[in-house]
Amino acid sequence: MVEIGGGELIFGSPKLNVTLLADIDQLAVVEVRAAPGWGNASPHVHARHAEALHAFEGELTLQLEDRVHSIGPETWVFVPRQIAHAFEVTGDRPARFLVLHAPASGFGDYIRGTAAAFDQLSPLDAVTRDPGLVVLRRTGGAEGGENITDRPERRATVLVDAEEITISEFDYGAGERGAPPHVHHEHADAFLVLEGEFTFHLRDGSHALPPGTLVLFPPGVVHGFDNDSAAHARVFNFHMPSLGFADYMRGHNPNFDQHDPPEDGGLDPASAITVRLAS
Repeated sequence: MVEIGGGELIFGSPKLNVTLLADIDQLAVVEVRAAPGWGNASPHVHARHAEALHAFEGELTLQLEDRVHSIGPETWVFVPRQIAHAFEVTGDRPARFLVLHAPASGFGDYIRGTAAAFDQLSPLDAVTRDPGLVVLRRTGGAEGGENITDRPERRATVLVDAEEITISEFDYGAGERGAPPHVHHEHADAFLVLEGEFTFHLRDGSHALPPGTLVLFPPGVVHGFDNDSAAHARVFNFHMPSLGFADYMRGHNPNFDQHDPPEDGGLDPASAITVRLAS
């Protein structure tokens, strides 16, 4: 069985709870629960990496140089590098959300308080770009994103297509096949199970993961996935860096970094990170 961890609690209080879920070179992920008013700080810039946020509950505001966006549940926000931004929890109830940094750029050590520096600057000290490059996408296939496949039994939607990360949403009917075991040499692949149950096929066997589970496969770890259950299932999928994954889904990138499993079976599946989000 895959051992499902609980993440690394960085800070816990009635008003703010921060848990580090994953921290490898390609991606750092934190889950945040915060009371209204959290994040009321000056905008900042990441010069060398991108940031993405997904809201599960509550309301947030994204402050850019020339505009403000309201963010509700089931919404992704992608902020490319070199764009000044700040998030704040608004509304009258707490919010729960994920924050992704791609590449990680030392974010894990930064929030642990063990890093002397992190790729986060004042807009006054950085070259900034057009805030119109920020991407907001609603999930569920109703609006936003690009539906690559859209059938009753199978939907695949590209939500964010950027150099640093591709974020996709897969909605599979009962028994729907995903991808046979394969390996990526140059990038990491991750999945967040949202509804139902997804089965991941690793070198040591197949493992059914329930909703609220994040699994992250570093380069070299063989993996495949299907919906082996008798019910509907939905996941987010992340590729970091993207290396043209969206074009691969569109059928335009035959040289994408996806390969048959090596004869030795690839890296130990224990290299994968499997963690349960807070309920």
